[in-house]
Amino acid sequence: MNKIKISVLAVLISQSGFASNYCAGIRGNGELAPGHWGSLARIIEHKDLPETVAGGSSAAITLFFLDAISRNLEVASKSEEDRKSQRALMLKSLVPHILYLGVNDVKVPRIMVMVGNIMGIGDDGFIAALGKAVKIAKDLPMFFNVLGEYGPLLNPELARGLKNNFSFYKGQIAEAIKVFGAFDAKNDMNLFYRKGLVDFKYLGVLVGRVADFYAGFGHKEANEQLQLFLEQCGDKSKGRTWPELVESNPSCKNAFEQALSSYYGPRYKYKTVTRLGGRAKVEQRVAVPRTFPNRMIFEPIGSGIDAYPTTSLVIGDAARRYKEKLSEYENSKATSVEDFNLDFNSELRYAYWGRNEGLYAIQDGLQSEFPNDAKSNLFKALTGGNWFEVLATSPAEPGLSNLVRVPDGTKLDPNKVINKNYFYRRNFFFFSTPTLTAQEWFNEESPESGVVPFREGLYSAGGWSDLHPTLVLKARGCEDIVYVTRQGGESVFGQQIFIRLTGYTDKISFWKDIKEGNRNGWINLTEEEEKSPWNQLYNLMNPESSYNKSIDAATAIYCTDWDKFNVFKGEIQPVLDDAYNAPVFVKNDEDRNMYDFGYDFEGKSPDGFPGCILKKFDQPEAQSFDLSLD
Repeated sequence: MNKIKISVLAVLISQSGFASNYCAGIRGNGELAPGHWGSLARIIEHKDLPETVAGGSSAAITLFFLDAISRNLEVASKSEEDRKSQRALMLKSLVPHILYLGVNDVKVPRIMVMVGNIMGIGDDGFIAALGKAVKIAKDLPMFFNVLGEYGPLLNPELARGLKNNFSFYKGQIAEAIKVFGAFDAKNDMNLFYRKGLVDFKYLGVLVGRVADFYAGFGHKEANEQLQLFLEQCGDKSKGRTWPELVESNPSCKNAFEQALSSYYGPRYKYKTVTRLGGRAKVEQRVAVPRTFPNRMIFEPIGSGIDAYPTTSLVIGDAARRYKEKLSEYENSKATSVEDFNLDFNSELRYAYWGRNEGLYAIQDGLQSEFPNDAKSNLFKALTGGNWFEVLATSPAEPGLSNLVRVPDGTKLDPNKVINKNYFYRRNFFFFSTPTLTAQEWFNEESPESGVVPFREGLYSAGGWSDLHPTLVLKARGCEDIVYVTRQGGESVFGQQIFIRLTGYTDKISFWKDIKEGNRNGWINLTEEEEKSPWNQLYNLMNPESSYNKSIDAATAIYCTDWDKFNVFKGEIQPVLDDAYNAPVFVKNDEDRNMYDFGYDFEGKSPDGFPGCILKKFDQPEAQSFDLSLD
């Protein structure tokens, strides 16, 4: 039966008209992930869902949502125009959905607020509760009492640390709060070792609840309300952002919130009860325990949309050394531990999950089409993965987490994951007391007591490593590749992480100040800087860098300017507006008809859209502002 369902789904997805094998690469951008949703909403209402998608870091979350949208069979069965507008509307509704989770007067589990916290949407309830616990808690029970319902979101490794050394780990939490979301690879010396605040594995389960809603995996009433909203507002939403839709059609906001209320709110049923000694029977409304499907988070990668999420991996002897150094860091209470680094060629890999046949095709395609590309030579296939292991690792980057082990999705028990908790009841005759277990996701000494087994010999350093996955898509066989990105060079944070991780801090003279020349790249390099892996991979002024090869591989580049905005300062709507109305640059004029939108580019770049238009290295002064990549 499952095989039949997957086949039907594949047929329905293929209806999107992939005559030219249309694919999308999505650039990870941390808390600015809503920029993906605005961009993709515009693309999808014109072109429908891509056949294949790839990306890492926060883009892994976006791929997850695209996979969920692809699985909504009710929407997939609609006419082409209805299908495109309704899928785009689901993306436009993501931010209103997440904001809804933080409204106090709706019946949503308060812990769901954390879905927005990590991306700067909504309040900072979890971080605020942690800060309060750090200030007033004198012992472990008090600490968790202050955290209250946010307790399950705390990294279990921190919980275990608090149990063993309360003072030290409370200080580590205080330090992590100060740098949370700062992404400062220049000054944060404990970046690779300090344990992250957030339990990304549990956060993945929460994000999965949002994805289940769009996949149509909720109960009957919720699905019916979702479809009613999409049918009522899909066509009206085309060409409009969410605020524009709501302003012109206020009923759409009401219809959407009705669907959310049906999904998240309490449910009731009526049962017959006997009163007056059996002489009277009455109907009584009783609450039904709220449950969530918890399906999408455990779906195999590629069983819906052909998706290839990515993360950086520490392998080989470096994985062993990191484990030792992490133990040394904890035993020495964060003193006298040198920075962690590894060998670029043998101990670092840019790993991708996905369909097995797709991964093997990518591996072969990269070797044949890009044999001399530094990034392509780091490719590693992770077979048999599910979304749980992706969301547990790719978004968990340094600054939010230390290096983390990679779960083995083929061996985990979903029930153990869903029911994971910190407390059990210890019974003493007629009464019981809660006892902190500080439960580990995996207990190497007692595997049966753990929740999640891990892939051996691997640590993830997060998905910052390949933010421009067009070469992977090219190797997959994609002919029409749209790359969703922003103006400027490679991520400053990602470059500094890479330079520290590969031990080049004493060889790249400007590594701490790399932001200064990053918009257009760096020139006048020393011989050692020229030969460095950083120059091979990321320098925008190196015509042979992986970054420039990736730009060249795209059919079209959807060029946002999302770095102009700060969602932590409430600039979420400007991010969405910019993303929805960004210019689109095409490589060849004959492809313009496939991207006949996004023409408004005047005044949006002072220097020729670097990172979106391939540089003319033979005549750098002649930067063109036409709608082509070169």
